[in-house]
Formats: sequence, C-alpha cells, structure tokens
Amino acid sequence: MSEIIQFPLPDKQQKPDLEVQIDNMLQSIPKRDRDKIRFELIKTIDSYDAFFTEWTLNLSDQDDKQLKKQIYDIAHQEHDRKMRMLGDIIKLKIRALVAEYQRQ
Repeated sequence: MSEIIQFPLPDKQQKPDLEVQIDNMLQSIPKRDRDKIRFELIKTIDSYDAFFTEWTLNLSDQDDKQLKKQIYDIAHQEHDRKMRMLGDIIKLKIRALVAEYQRQ
C-alpha cells in the first residue's frame, strides 16, 4: 500500500515569529515594492514544492500497528525538522532579497 501523507501541521509559535521577521525586514522597502519582494519569496518557497510537505510511505495492511505508529512518529519528527529548515531558508532568502533591493 502506498500513500501520500500530507503534513499540514501549523507551527503556531514559529509562524507568527517568522511573519514578524519578514515584516521587519521589509520595513526598509517602500510599500509599492514590498509585494514584488514577497512574490519572489513565495516563488522560492514554491520551488521546494512537495519536498517539505509530502511523504510517500509503503505500508502493507498487514504491518504491525505499533510499527506504523513508530513510522508516523518518525515522519512527524522529520517534518518538524524540515519546517525549521524551511523557516531558516525563508529568513535567509528575505535577507538576500532586501539586500539585493537596497543595492539597486
């Protein structure tokens, strides 16, 4: 059995913090240009596509339930790690975009 597992787990503590950091970085940019930079940031995030949001696991219906739970637990831990990594990528990318804008 092959299934794709979506991880729409909101990280309620990091998300507002990340948004605040992005907003703070964009404060130095004129309002009319902020949307252009946000669009570039979104393009970067979208380029990672399913790498951060989907997992493919092959489990048979006869696999032990405890084994399945362990696999799901490990997948959730890995997902959390990937979300932290994506947050770091976003922070670095917004810094790079703002710096590039300021150089122009």
